[in-house]
Amino acid sequence: MKKRNFFLLTALMLACILPVFSQKKANIARIESQAKHYFQSQDYHAALPLFLQLDSLKPNNPSYLFPIGVCLLNTSYDSKEALKYFEICLKEPDKYHWSLNYYAGKAYHLSHEMDKAINQFGLYRKHLEKDLKKNEETLVKIDKEIEMCRNGIKFMSSPVNLDIVNMGPIINSPYPDYGPLLSADQKELIFTSCRPNTTGGGKDPLDERYYEDIYMSYRSSDTLAWSEPANLGDSINTSGNDASVALSADGQELILFRNDPDPLAFTTGDLFVSDLKGTSWGKAEAFPTNINSSAYEASASISPDGKLLFFSSDRPGGYGGSDIYLVKKLPTGEWAIPVNLGNKINTEYNEDSPFIHSDGKTLYFSSKGHNTMGGYDIFSSMYDEETMEWSTPINIGYPLNTAHDDIHFTWSADGKKVYFSSIREDGYGDQDIYYAVIHKEESTEVLVMKGFITDSINGKPLGAVITVLDKNSDDIVGIFNSNTASGKYLIILSEGHYILKIEAEEHDICEKDLDIVELKGFEMEEKNIILCPSKNSH
Repeated sequence: MKKRNFFLLTALMLACILPVFSQKKANIARIESQAKHYFQSQDYHAALPLFLQLDSLKPNNPSYLFPIGVCLLNTSYDSKEALKYFEICLKEPDKYHWSLNYYAGKAYHLSHEMDKAINQFGLYRKHLEKDLKKNEETLVKIDKEIEMCRNGIKFMSSPVNLDIVNMGPIINSPYPDYGPLLSADQKELIFTSCRPNTTGGGKDPLDERYYEDIYMSYRSSDTLAWSEPANLGDSINTSGNDASVALSADGQELILFRNDPDPLAFTTGDLFVSDLKGTSWGKAEAFPTNINSSAYEASASISPDGKLLFFSSDRPGGYGGSDIYLVKKLPTGEWAIPVNLGNKINTEYNEDSPFIHSDGKTLYFSSKGHNTMGGYDIFSSMYDEETMEWSTPINIGYPLNTAHDDIHFTWSADGKKVYFSSIREDGYGDQDIYYAVIHKEESTEVLVMKGFITDSINGKPLGAVITVLDKNSDDIVGIFNSNTASGKYLIILSEGHYILKIEAEEHDICEKDLDIVELKGFEMEEKNIILCPSKNSH
């Protein structure tokens, strides 16, 4: 009797359990099908959570470990997390496709384990060599990867003497923060962020990040603390991507990148400009079609005198990928025809993010070519006015440059600090904004003159135009503007003899001589200017 009851109980239990097992198996099969579909479509953002779920149900399954590593490598900046999965796979490499060596090599490279990366890329190369004709292009790419690792070993063996500082939780958030722009007196910071309070609240379907918006923060003269960043508003930010690109020397003109989120808009992204009207930024207007094209114009930099615009574009006729172009402003205020900076600067790979320094002759830019140690690296080149040529670009070195993309940066007017974005262990989440203090004896020989322009009678601030003329030739060196709300002005000049012509509505024109000689590096001078109301204004 007992024996019979036992068999009956066992049968009942099996009857209950088997459907559960079947249901679980069917559920796993469904998730696997979805995960593989997204993975094969290279939609790694959608595939990753599914593979992680599968790994929790069937831990250490080879069918899941490799895809998880690939997904992490393509969706996260945490290469070490991806490396954990690849290193498990490398213990039994025969269970996986030989592309494992490539992805493990990438993960080691991004983790700055260059020797291990070279070893994995070498193993991958051996597989490619079995069919040289078919894999000719891929072999060239792998050789480039190995070259970057070797460059990395070289740069990491002699790091640049600098201190890198995170700008802190006031500026940085758990979301991507990048594209810093700094005023010449280092009191105002404009940057790009992908935060939930983005205008329109939407996400970019390409990377699942909130659309870019531009923010601004001010630094207190007393405490040196930065204020809570404020969104620059609807005149600057739209429901699509809006990114900070460049700031004029006087801080009164902002250049930004913008694209339309509508897939039917047929735009890849263009450059816009906005003027500061007192305390508010005016409506951003697109640059003319000789600068903006049907191609991708992502970044720009304007010279201290406002006469030259450096910008990147992948328009036809370049050397490959995106190139850096130069366009001059005509006396009429219009822009001339852009000129490619040539093969000294541009390569068959992408060049982007130009930055012309306050000295007016040192160009910084990011490139995937030259002797990069991985992705985009920052390079510098000097313009020789006698030969009218740019010098051979120099990699500015590690740890400013890393195996990751190093792009979207700005230098302080004194040449002692570089502001940039990076993924580092002390960050607050995703990309953070940092600054690096460069330890070097020499500094840029420029003068930043700043102050306020006010009315002589009532002391009210004035929006004035400051035209700087060369005293010897009477040529216009630069045109600067004071803020209409505060009267604040900023001028950046190198050594020379100048005349400052200061004009404001209903006020007498003021002319001042300015002789800048024997600069001892970077100097800053504060000088307030008072204008008298003209007799005709009453």
